[in-house]
Amino acid sequence: MTTTRNYLEQIGRLEIQVPNKVVEVDPNFLSQSDPDMSRYWSLFKENVGRFSWHYHATVPFITEESMRLGMTMCKFAEWLSVQRNDNIKYYEISGADAVHGRTMAEYSNGLIRTLTDSPDLANKEDFYRLLKHNYSKLYHGSFVDITPEYLASEPELEWFKDGFDIVHMWMTLQFYCSDRDTQIFYIKKVLKEDGIILFKEKLLIPDQEQYQRNEDNKDKLFKSLYFSEEVIESKRLNALVKGKGLGVGQVDFETCVTAIKKHFKFVYLIWNCGNFYELAASDNELMISKFLEILPPPYMPDPFSTEKDLPRQL
Repeated sequence: MTTTRNYLEQIGRLEIQVPNKVVEVDPNFLSQSDPDMSRYWSLFKENVGRFSWHYHATVPFITEESMRLGMTMCKFAEWLSVQRNDNIKYYEISGADAVHGRTMAEYSNGLIRTLTDSPDLANKEDFYRLLKHNYSKLYHGSFVDITPEYLASEPELEWFKDGFDIVHMWMTLQFYCSDRDTQIFYIKKVLKEDGIILFKEKLLIPDQEQYQRNEDNKDKLFKSLYFSEEVIESKRLNALVKGKGLGVGQVDFETCVTAIKKHFKFVYLIWNCGNFYELAASDNELMISKFLEILPPPYMPDPFSTEKDLPRQL
């Protein structure tokens, strides 16, 4: 994990894996979206930190997915705040410089209060450099420190002492280990009983040839727009080796879904891009049904998506 952290810290300082240009959202996505999406995108661009600049140039159409989810959460928060007469509490696990949390909090004018964790100093620097409001907090450390007891003991985090309405996991668990059952059990402790949890994961699939085709599509059709072939090859050889580096705790689709379903009654696949997946889960049918009702269709041009009818209950 120490080696991985050093690697990610270097990325956050733009010492390695530096994109050659800034990612712009696809105009076709904006033309098909809620008219307010353009305003949300403008705020998002202003909030992007160094690590997020890299991240959004690495995963195809993750920018559009971030916009889709961000706007959905803001609308969901409007509905939920009426039910509870309170702000909505959002926690993003390993959310880097917190571009997503800060943008949602800013766009909603504090209706959403957010917590992000990151152990990387570069992300901490960018969080405070870019923060323009008082609705977002950063914990400089690992998600394993964020427990109900810790939240209740820290005056700085008093907003979150009763747990979170939404927890969003950003492709983090694979950096630690492959025991999704234990990891999800641990994370669920800070989620409210009727809360929603979102998982972004890069998952293995049984068809290894298809997995490699997905990787090739990502590198040749998307990442090549932002990175040189030398930079792409360097990451492929040094960081993306299965069972090592960034993939030390990577699991397959079935293992991930089985672990989530062990802890939550309602599980949906809501986004897919090649080997990247996003799943939503909850124990409360009303809550997740309302969330999915607000969520617009995913934006994923061919050949990146193999799932055409989403969301899909698992």
